[in-house]
Amino acid sequence: MGPRLPIKKRWISTDKLGRTCIVEVDIEQTTNKSLYPPHGVKSVFKVKREKKPGVEDFEAVILIDNHEPFGFHEHPKLPAEHDYRKSIHISDWQDAWLEFEKRIEEILNET
Repeated sequence: MGPRLPIKKRWISTDKLGRTCIVEVDIEQTTNKSLYPPHGVKSVFKVKREKKPGVEDFEAVILIDNHEPFGFHEHPKLPAEHDYRKSIHISDWQDAWLEFEKRIEEILNET
């Protein structure tokens, strides 16, 4: 048996340039299996980062979510293009979380 839903987590991290990053995970069971196939689980993984160190002006830099008609996908051109999506070939929120963790490491280690 896996983790119990819903899962709502939020934590703060700092990248190599000293910018604060807010990391958010929101996973919940819904009754809408057609919008969130195959099991009705809505998953949102997001990182918002300060534009400049010490200035509380944040922008989204990572967003991975799932919904029809896209399935699991990321928004790889953030913050410039929110509507651009790239499919991630996974089928459940646990694999999406693993992919999200990889993206977090990349963002935190950018220079």
